[in-house]
Amino acid sequence: MATVAHCLQQVKSHLGELVSPQDIFQICRQLGHQWRQRLLDPAVTVQLFLLQLLAGVALEGLRHVAQIPASAQAICKAKARLPLKLWMELVRRSAVGSSAAAALWHGLTVCLVDGTSLMTPDTPAWAGHFGKAKNQRGTSRGYPMPKLLALLDLTGGWIAQVIALPCDRQEYTCLSRLFAAAAKMGARSLLLGDRGLVSFTHLALLMAAGLQACFRLPRGQVVRGRRHGTRRRLKRLGKQDLLVCWSAARRPRWMSQKRWEKLGLAQRQLTLRQISFRVCRTGFRTHWAWIVTTLLDPQEYPAQDLIELYSQRWQVEVYFRDLKQTLGMKQLAARTITGVRKEILAFVLLYNLVRRLMQQAAAQQNTTPDRISFIDALRALLWSSPGQPLPRLKINPLRLRPSPPRRLKNARHRFPQLKGTRQALTKPPYRVLL
Repeated sequence: MATVAHCLQQVKSHLGELVSPQDIFQICRQLGHQWRQRLLDPAVTVQLFLLQLLAGVALEGLRHVAQIPASAQAICKAKARLPLKLWMELVRRSAVGSSAAAALWHGLTVCLVDGTSLMTPDTPAWAGHFGKAKNQRGTSRGYPMPKLLALLDLTGGWIAQVIALPCDRQEYTCLSRLFAAAAKMGARSLLLGDRGLVSFTHLALLMAAGLQACFRLPRGQVVRGRRHGTRRRLKRLGKQDLLVCWSAARRPRWMSQKRWEKLGLAQRQLTLRQISFRVCRTGFRTHWAWIVTTLLDPQEYPAQDLIELYSQRWQVEVYFRDLKQTLGMKQLAARTITGVRKEILAFVLLYNLVRRLMQQAAAQQNTTPDRISFIDALRALLWSSPGQPLPRLKINPLRLRPSPPRRLKNARHRFPQLKGTRQALTKPPYRVLL
């Protein structure tokens, strides 16, 4: 019979498929980290940290779960000794190890970029470093809420890189820092993003890095008619399909003048493709939306295929739900700035381990990884016996998800309170058409 004590062996085996203990020691040596030959070496400490997050136990009970004779104080000091760059390298390697089974769309590796928010303990250090969101119920009862800007794979769902930001800083100011990680996810990568992340500068940096892009356009940046100036129409490619030209209006505030002049963006022009489509929902008015992409060939990349691809961008919210709700990263426990950063990266590493288990189950059960139940894979990692073959995991049915109301019955932090029935406020599924 499987017990929680067997979970440490499961974590060791699955983590060893991506990063072996010898690799952890090698990374520590490259970073200049020194340690003594003891029970809690860097490899065992990493495994214990992941086991603590997976089993959801405190440090006092971790020694009983792992069956290791070490006190909570010793484990806490061992976690504090690990360098932050070690966790960053482990997350990078876990994403690279998972990218071998990536599914391609028209020969492209599709990546998602989006942001989410977390809660940390209400300490003066965290409140001054990350700040508190203004939409919480009461300033004294609020929590510091850092933002996370993440780069994910569309089909596999694993996370390649995360960046922690203050709550009042916009995600687009650090978007260019993810381009190098996106280029490593595949020979040809396509980046999907929302309308809050699109700009002339970001598209120019994307194309310079050898990446492709597909973003939703804000209404104010749409080219209509034969406009002149920084955005104008070149020619018509098909139904609701235009070839447009963008040029720089001014230097963005998040980029320095020296870098702006070095890249020569002021004199550069971009040839892009703008596609219009309708969002149809039963019982609601039809409204128009627009996407802009660097994929200019209408024969190789049809407009309808691009629209259907962008409609899958909402899958990133499911991945964030698995990370925050199922794994429990919604509210962190560490009380130091470095400790919280390590805890975020440890959650991401554990999330990638579960995603790798879902990939293996999808290959055995002849389905795609995004249809495997995340919580069922998490239970299999926690309760399966070491050395046993992977059990059959639950497959979620294909369905169009309705839009639930952004209201909660227990609305203490961000969302308004749900006073009626959720079924009455839930919107039906939508369809996208040219």
